[in-house]
Amino acid sequence: MQESSYLILGLGENATLQEVESAYKALKDKYQRQCFEEGETGSFAAKMLSKIKLAYNDCLDDIRKKEFVGEGSIYDAVEKLIEDNKLNQAQTLLDNTEPRTGDWHYSQAHLFYKRNWFLDSKTQIEIALTLDPDNQKYKSTLDAINKMQANIDNQEKAQRQARAGYSAPQENGGSMAGDSICNYCASSLCCSVPCLFCFC
Repeated sequence: MQESSYLILGLGENATLQEVESAYKALKDKYQRQCFEEGETGSFAAKMLSKIKLAYNDCLDDIRKKEFVGEGSIYDAVEKLIEDNKLNQAQTLLDNTEPRTGDWHYSQAHLFYKRNWFLDSKTQIEIALTLDPDNQKYKSTLDAINKMQANIDNQEKAQRQARAGYSAPQENGGSMAGDSICNYCASSLCCSVPCLFCFC
């Protein structure tokens, strides 16, 4: 949000959506009339039209964010949206969140994973770990993704060998991605998104 966006509209930071819309409309009407005047008045009005438009958009983003978040954190709200499969809304909320901390990248990883963008998800977890190298949640998730990818690679290799007339010995025990994935998800590759981010 640009500095003092609410103040630019003549409002306090707890302004409602209706107050923001009303203030913006009044200021826009004022400066639209003035921008056709000659000299400094017209030039100033044109600049203000651009400034209040940015302030208006910033305030709308802030109000939407507050509606999603409620009493919890931004990342609680993002996780809830991902859980509810409202992925576009979750992405919008993340896009409007600064600074981009380890938790930001972890949530982005979860969102990418939910979309089955596994390499992008892994990249985001790796970024999260560079920002917070001691975070066990990030480490466990990256380990689980790596194990799952290794298992998928092994299955693809076995399928290629089978098509070529070879057969690989079957290993006993072990889950698809180790103990970090629940037994249900580990038992079947038809589960498109194993629960790497919930550790059930």
